[in-house]
Amino acid sequence: SDGSVKYDVHQIQALEELDRLRDDILGNAPGAADGEMNGMGKRENGSNIGDGEERESATPWPSSSAPSPAGEGGMLLGFGSFFTNLFSASDSGAEDALSGPPPPRGCYLHGGVGCGKTFCMDLFYGSIPEGTMSKQKVHFHKFMLGVHKQMHEAKMVEGIEGDVLPRVIERTIKDGRLICFDEFQVTDVADALILRRLFTGLLEQGAIFVATSNRPPRDLYMNGLQRDRFVPFIDLLEERTEVISMWESETDYRLVQGEAKAKGVYFIGPKSKVDYDQVYDDMCEGFPSRPTSLSTQGRSVKVRAACLERSIARFSFDDLCKRAMGAADYLAIAETFHTVFVDDVPAMTMNEINWVRRFITLVDVMYECRVKLVLHAQTLPRHLFFVDLDNQFQDEAFAFDRTRSRLDEMGGESYLKR
Repeated sequence: SDGSVKYDVHQIQALEELDRLRDDILGNAPGAADGEMNGMGKRENGSNIGDGEERESATPWPSSSAPSPAGEGGMLLGFGSFFTNLFSASDSGAEDALSGPPPPRGCYLHGGVGCGKTFCMDLFYGSIPEGTMSKQKVHFHKFMLGVHKQMHEAKMVEGIEGDVLPRVIERTIKDGRLICFDEFQVTDVADALILRRLFTGLLEQGAIFVATSNRPPRDLYMNGLQRDRFVPFIDLLEERTEVISMWESETDYRLVQGEAKAKGVYFIGPKSKVDYDQVYDDMCEGFPSRPTSLSTQGRSVKVRAACLERSIARFSFDDLCKRAMGAADYLAIAETFHTVFVDDVPAMTMNEINWVRRFITLVDVMYECRVKLVLHAQTLPRHLFFVDLDNQFQDEAFAFDRTRSRLDEMGGESYLKR
């Protein structure tokens, strides 16, 4: 919770494999370069790791004979490699699974909530020097939302007839050949049915994938519609990434970070409603609060109350999760307001599974966009949804574990001070 980095054997095991990938990308054999790091994940220009910048290089990746790019963008390679210098020794090497010169094999990190998967990926992402390879880091849900939006625009705006996926693949590669996906999960049939073609096309263009997930590849899209058509994508994912399990880690670092709770972001029960209302009024600072609406992809998103002068919005749970809302709607809200209040969040069961799915997506989008979320709920986050893991809603049960963890972190001082 103090921002320091602590030794964690499970994270080190993941970093060893990411170190291998970094060596493959840089063409840097262990021991080939000397130098020193400019602080963990920090460049001389002051930018933080994982800031989402995109870089383009003349070739998809350097050849094995390419010189080590020490000092690019202020990031110097350590004694042998970045993570070797930081933690421990690692192995290098990559499997060739595609015809012709294949891109290096990526990494797929899966484990429980808060175990440090994203932290490890951010370290790796920030360690790739400028000019080495174009790169992008994106939440998987947001990435797929963009894919569907581009497909729609290609057909409706550009008038392209037939298959538009090659155009999407071309644009995606231009954004970055190294693609780091956070929170990789598949719950939507539309995503499931295009993933194999999409990823195959990206691989053929030299893409390298790194992903974090709370599910192993074989559990993705479990019990989903037409899952038999999705299984070949799992085969491709396992072929082109090294699958790394972090399930043995028992530490949820989000809970650790959220231990110092800031008052006034999570209110429970009827007695707290007055205090909850008062926080909203205080944040408006006397400016008017009135209904408004947002526009996204031809849809109108109604906002029950908004203080536009202070970029604050207020919704009921019914507004956001009982209606046909999706990630695009939540993203429009997150991009407009820095603080979102949600009234009357209920405890949910399997009978309200669609509400649960929307609430999961809502929290994901708010978290990824660093929006402050203030909730008035029936009960504590850990009691908002419970499901027997033996039933068909395993994906939702695992995803809601992440939601609980994120709500805990979002109530912590470190998140609220961002």
